[in-house]
Amino acid sequence: AERLTSFSNITLLPKWSPTGDRIVFTSYTDEKPMLYLMDIASGKNRIISGKDGLNVAGASWEPKGRELALTLRKSGNSDIFTIDTEGKVLEQLTTHWAIDTSPAFSPDGTRMVFVSNRSGNPQLYVKDLETGNEERITFDLKYCTSPVWSQTGRIAFSVMEDGDIDIYSINPDGSNLKKLTDSSGNNEDPCWSPDGRYIVFSSNRDGGGYNLYIMNSNGQNQRRITFLKGESTAPSWSPF
Repeated sequence: AERLTSFSNITLLPKWSPTGDRIVFTSYTDEKPMLYLMDIASGKNRIISGKDGLNVAGASWEPKGRELALTLRKSGNSDIFTIDTEGKVLEQLTTHWAIDTSPAFSPDGTRMVFVSNRSGNPQLYVKDLETGNEERITFDLKYCTSPVWSQTGRIAFSVMEDGDIDIYSINPDGSNLKKLTDSSGNNEDPCWSPDGRYIVFSSNRDGGGYNLYIMNSNGQNQRRITFLKGESTAPSWSPF
């Protein structure tokens, strides 16, 4: 393990860029979350979004690594926008009275999965970025969060039900829902390997705090991979 940041405040939710040379992350400065961009080679980082209303859920890279999607609160409403790597707001992707958050792009960049509470509880929606059509894809689950899209086309996400959190996967059209974890405690923050064969995630199933675990894409062969002091959460897999 190699430490990359030494902030005096909370730093969380790192996301590798598709080119593998940068990491975007959230850190609290002046008691509010700000989005930072780090250059891996030099170790230098800079703020790219310190706007009021930056969602603590962090940001998601589009496949070419030139833009990021994140939630901003404008006019009192939380919607999803894209920004460039200098922090310039480029486009508003969702417009709804509900809270829209946790965007993740499809491998070809033509669609986006996100979380919205427009139907009551947080559920997954897929937006076609070319036509603008939005479709709800989860219906029988109580509380869905943290969707991520694999290179093979599956979407993994976390579900809170009956006091526990487990990881599921689903097709972008809402078909073939599968429960991947079914252990005591919470299983969260799924992240696909670049080839879509594995999922790394955080879990407190062993007690004493969160650690990182890995499993096959079908949920088999789950094993713990971190044994660090403190808690390990929010993993992000590099593209290489």
